[in-house]
Amino acid sequence: MKNDETLAWTGPVPTTVIETQPFWNACNKGQFLVQRCSDCGKVQYHYRAFCCHCWSDAVEDLPIQGTGKVWTYSVVKVNRSPQFSEWGVYATGVIEVPEGVKIIARITADDLERVRIGASVRLAFAKAPNGQQVPFFTVAEEA
Repeated sequence: MKNDETLAWTGPVPTTVIETQPFWNACNKGQFLVQRCSDCGKVQYHYRAFCCHCWSDAVEDLPIQGTGKVWTYSVVKVNRSPQFSEWGVYATGVIEVPEGVKIIARITADDLERVRIGASVRLAFAKAPNGQQVPFFTVAEEA
C-alpha cells in the first residue's frame, strides 16, 4: 500500500508487544494484516495470538487488499485529549473491508464532506515520530 508522505502521524504512537509485533512489522512494509483461523475459517481483526471465534491458536496472517467502504463515521470537531490536539477537525470511523472484517481507523479526505457512509476508501500509512508506519484510510479518488 501507499505510504502517505504528506501525513506525519501526530497521534498516539502504537505500543508493540510480542503478540502484535508481526502486525506492526507488516505496516512498516506497507501491509495491513488481519488473520484467518485454520480451524474454523473465520477472519478476525484485531491482530492477536488466538482466534476470537473458536479460541484456536491456528491463526494465519492475511494481508488485506487495502480497499474498503465507510461503514460508519464521525467528524470530531472538538477533542480535548492532548494526544489529538494537533489534528484539529478530523474524521474517524469503521471501515468494512472485502476480507470480511471491520476496522476502526482515522479517515482522511481533501474535504471531510467527502467522508460518507458507503464512500470508497483506500489504505495508506503515516510515519510516527519513532519511525513506525501507522495505518489509516483515505477517501478514494472519484472514478
